[in-house]
Order: sequence, then structure tokens, then C-alpha cells
Amino acid sequence: MGKVIIHFVMSLDCYIAKPDDMDFAWMFRYGSDDDEMALRTMHEIGAVVMGNRGFRDGTMSEEYLPYGGHHPAQFVVTHHARDPVTIGPVTFTFVTGGIEHAIALAREAAGDKAVVLLSASVAQQGLKAGLVDELVIHLLPLLLGEGTLLFDHLGQEIELRREEVETASQETSLRFSVVRPE
Repeated sequence: MGKVIIHFVMSLDCYIAKPDDMDFAWMFRYGSDDDEMALRTMHEIGAVVMGNRGFRDGTMSEEYLPYGGHHPAQFVVTHHARDPVTIGPVTFTFVTGGIEHAIALAREAAGDKAVVLLSASVAQQGLKAGLVDELVIHLLPLLLGEGTLLFDHLGQEIELRREEVETASQETSLRFSVVRPE
């Protein structure tokens, strides 16, 4: 089984989205095509587990597919069962059994590849459940001042071990492993 990874671009003040949630240009302002950690992480991905917000509010479209739609196994954590939805080349499977069930299905689909958690809520749920192996954060030299914080409702201390730091252009990429309690 592959790892479960939280993977985000984040401002220095820990925001992963602006208040309007649809302005993504800031995420690409400082990056470069030679960010090896970002490229490596994207090649590791076999499945994605994400929140339901884009489907609930009707903003999920081909323009906003996670990772440009290159990963066919996409699972959406939701409280309301619904049939799968296909947008462009990607089919989204809606999972009502909670984060543990969604990650189990994604791991099965991903095989030896990684499962990536997208959305602050899903990432926090995965951490709280002890299911996350690594965090990969691409930190930008930018203070957004408001928006969606990645870890604002975690409610517990989780120890991390820095595994790798890489800089490309103005971006700093960080890879941490989650330290499991003994």
C-alpha cells in the first residue's frame, strides 16, 4: 500500500485558499518548473480524497479538476450518497462512510501509489484519525491575511519529522513524516 499524503500550496500565514476560494493564480506566482519535490509528489499520486464543497456549491468543473485531471481515482467525502459524477476525463466517487472508509477505498484504487488528501477538512480528519503518513507543503513568500487555514481545527498536537527541504525559485517545498506515538 502507498502512503497517505497531505499535499498543498500554502501562504506563509498558512492559508491554502483565498476567501473567494476560486482564485488560484497566487499559487502559481512563485513556483517554477524545476520544483523536483512537487514533480516527484505528483508522480507518486494514485488516488485523491477530497471534500464535497466544489460539488455542493456547483463550482467543480473541468477547469478546476485536482491535478489537472491526471489521476483517475478520485473519492469525495460526503454525508449524502449520490451516483458517481464524471467531469472531463475524471470520475468522482462519493463516499459516505467517513474519512477512514474513503481512504481505504482510495488506497485500494491507488495500489502501491500514494493517496493525496485535498481540502483542509479532509486533511484534518485524516490527521486526527492517524491515517496520514506525510505532509508535502509548498510554502510561498506571501501573506494572504485571510481565507482557508490548513490546520485551524486540528485540536491536537501531532509531531512531525522533517524529511526534506527544497527551494525552487521563491518557493520552499517541505516534506514531513508523521511521527507515530509509541
